[in-house]
Amino acid sequence: MDRFARVRRIEALDPETDHREITTLFYEDFATIMLLQAVTGNLMTFAVPRMSRILSATGQFEHHTAKRFIDTTLLTGAVLEHGLEPGPGREAARRVNAMHRSYDIHPDDFVAVGCDIPLMSLEIAGRFGWRPVTENEREALRLHYSHEARAFGSHRPLPPSLSAMREFWEHYLDTQTAYEPQNRRLTDAFMNYLVTLLPRPLRPMIRPILLAQVDPRVLRACGLRSPSATRRRLSGAVMGTVGRAGPQENTSQVIERLTSAVYPHGWTVATLGTHPKPPSM
Repeated sequence: MDRFARVRRIEALDPETDHREITTLFYEDFATIMLLQAVTGNLMTFAVPRMSRILSATGQFEHHTAKRFIDTTLLTGAVLEHGLEPGPGREAARRVNAMHRSYDIHPDDFVAVGCDIPLMSLEIAGRFGWRPVTENEREALRLHYSHEARAFGSHRPLPPSLSAMREFWEHYLDTQTAYEPQNRRLTDAFMNYLVTLLPRPLRPMIRPILLAQVDPRVLRACGLRSPSATRRRLSGAVMGTVGRAGPQENTSQVIERLTSAVYPHGWTVATLGTHPKPPSM
């Protein structure tokens, strides 16, 4: 495949009306380095005690890590592929919304998570990607995740620009990250699972490479040491080498394989996620 075919398509689209397609093409073009986004995004939620207490209480990350990872991938993927019109996308959004309503989630946490995904995805692509990120991609990701946050239960809209998102996100990390013991347990469970997704010879080195690129505020709150400047440079060099390899064509096959391992007999949106029992009267 012509490696520039996707970006030409992106530049021919309108972010206002085509943000889902642009976002999909963006992630396909930068798929080789987006494992880092999974790390930064999940660890950010572990680093904030308000969120880590809820995540630990569900037991999903610590005891059903593969299911939790795949459920999130399938639900967000359905919204990205189908949108919020009647059908699989809306059904997935309702499933996520139902889960979120079962827990006491602070409004700022909804906004912070909604900001983190586009900000970190764009930053990772900009730092390590094989080509420059385009303005169409920046605007499309901002719009897509703004719509997704509201559909997933946020009562407040995300900030109206990437710069405003960054300002909110920076203040949030400064004021809300703090260490509690469950933060480290969640981190270890997630990272132990994540390395199993890679070829066995790479597993010992991938954890330090990925963690070296995580924000130091998040690392400290997760009970991890900040990397040395040397390790961070080496990690950046490795990520850059991986990113320069360009787009790969088998990412959907990886998701299908992981999904089959968790759901060998198939799945439906209704079975994904947690199903908390209502409190007894």
